[in-house]
Amino acid sequence: MDLVAYRVTFPQPGAHLIHVRLELTATGEICQLWMPAWSPGSYVLREYARNIRTLAASVADSPREIRKISKDRFELAARPGERVVVDYTVYAHDLSVRTAHHDASHAYLHPPQVFLVPEGHAGPFRVAVELLPGWSAISLAADPAAQERRSPGHFEVDLPDLDALFDTPIEAGNLSVTNLPAPCEHVRLAVWGEPIPEFVLPRLAHVVDQVERFWPARPYDHYTFLVHAAVGARGGLEHLAGSVLGVEPESWAPAARRVQAGNLDRDDDSETGVYDLLELASHELFHAWNVKRLRPRALGPFDYGRENYTRELWIAEGFTSYYDGLLVLRSGEISVKAHLQRLAESVARLRDTPGRLVQSLEESSFDAWVKLYRPQDDSPNASVSYYLKGSLVALLLDLWLRELRPTGSGLDGVLAELWRRGPDGRDTRGPGTTNTYSYPGFTVEDLEAILGEQSGLGEVPGVIRALWAKPTDLDFAPLAQLGLRLSEKPVQPGLIDPGFTLQDRGGAAWVEFVRTDSPAERAGLASGDELLAARRLDGNWLRLRSARAARVWDHLQPGAPAELLISRRERVLTLPIAFAAARGAPQIERIEDADPAARARFEAWSGRRWSDP
Repeated sequence: MDLVAYRVTFPQPGAHLIHVRLELTATGEICQLWMPAWSPGSYVLREYARNIRTLAASVADSPREIRKISKDRFELAARPGERVVVDYTVYAHDLSVRTAHHDASHAYLHPPQVFLVPEGHAGPFRVAVELLPGWSAISLAADPAAQERRSPGHFEVDLPDLDALFDTPIEAGNLSVTNLPAPCEHVRLAVWGEPIPEFVLPRLAHVVDQVERFWPARPYDHYTFLVHAAVGARGGLEHLAGSVLGVEPESWAPAARRVQAGNLDRDDDSETGVYDLLELASHELFHAWNVKRLRPRALGPFDYGRENYTRELWIAEGFTSYYDGLLVLRSGEISVKAHLQRLAESVARLRDTPGRLVQSLEESSFDAWVKLYRPQDDSPNASVSYYLKGSLVALLLDLWLRELRPTGSGLDGVLAELWRRGPDGRDTRGPGTTNTYSYPGFTVEDLEAILGEQSGLGEVPGVIRALWAKPTDLDFAPLAQLGLRLSEKPVQPGLIDPGFTLQDRGGAAWVEFVRTDSPAERAGLASGDELLAARRLDGNWLRLRSARAARVWDHLQPGAPAELLISRRERVLTLPIAFAAARGAPQIERIEDADPAARARFEAWSGRRWSDP
């Protein structure tokens, strides 16, 4: 087919407008153009066409009417062989990994939001970007040397097919581009915003190396981390030959200050931001295998216009969330103590999510399109994250397999076998996606078959299948086989559990979420209430402000009658309440007198010595 060409310019950087000129040759009497409604990896309809501000067309150098025929489709008349030019502008001012963003310092071109595509055209495509003074550009192309071209003020990338077009973001602006040190020179790091400290790069290379060695084969020749290091940037999104990471630069400032002061002894207090970055990079890189190639059956080739339902996102995202931290642990770039603390924090978040007993992981996966990415005030009571619970189910599956076969590789071996039966042997290293999507994808039944084989039982027991098929609670007693113990940190007697979370609005305390079956729910407190004051029945009213809410709670006692003064729809109400006692936070610790067999299993699982701090 004829080449479809895009030329991207930035006429008004302060207005956050991206101008796109689309040129193509008409193939029929009616030329239809469409834009995706969602992005692979972020399972919610975002209706990207709503960001188109202006739209005009010409055919054979003459203006031609272009009509909108649905929320994301347009059409114009053109005879076959005529040259069609469409000029349009896209508003881009949402700094996230799944939307486009443009200001005077850069332009992040998220393809599903930027590119209109002619109906029926499957490729090839060429994207040319006219750069502002001082700018450079980079893409997540699979073969940068062959696909990318640069000249002063100009950047181009050639993409062979539709999925490659939508999977290849482009970053233009004031960029810092480098390759990671050995053994990961094939990995590029492109940063917009604050520079990543130099001492982080070898640590990131160790993590990348650990992830790549986890799998039987590396499915790419080149990989690019595109990092948005700016206040407000967060999250990550996977692509076939790279990923986009959003990070807060202040997060690694404590570690940078420590290193600048000449203190090379790491401590967990200063390392939190570095740990976050390493785990985020580990997560998105792991997706180059699990999701982008080893994927649920519904995820590729994609229908970009509607929901692509699957019940396996707990495998795609939950397993990845389990291994993102575990592989950082195995790389040696996080302390054992910090990793166990993070694992305990995940247990705490799940414990504080009543929806874990309402929604199964399979249901959570299926409902991602309407629940996970569209939370409401009751979401924690009605649903559970397949990231969070999926990661902890992965841990339990790993422990179950290692208990049945102490010398086996646990869940590691399951994923390796799933890979060998699926994408293994298919050449996914080139710029095209045809071979990638020639594998039809897996189902939960495929996973169950391998779990049955690897366990030696031949099938998955009902109690194990219930971990993802039913809204069951999780039992972490199997941690003991690794010499680990889950316990609860004791809390100071007399502390209360409010049973709700607060949102700060200009210093005022507003109720954000009320936990089901809590005294707060039984008292009638609701999301959207403003908390004005609280008191014991025998005490004075204490003014409630966001900054001093904890001090007010200190005056209340578990089980003792109290009152809340609230404002609801501009009416002041008094609610009687008796708060429950606060619970301690979960903690995971090594058992000091663990036997040698448990210590050996811990070392096989973690890749670390039992004595490591």
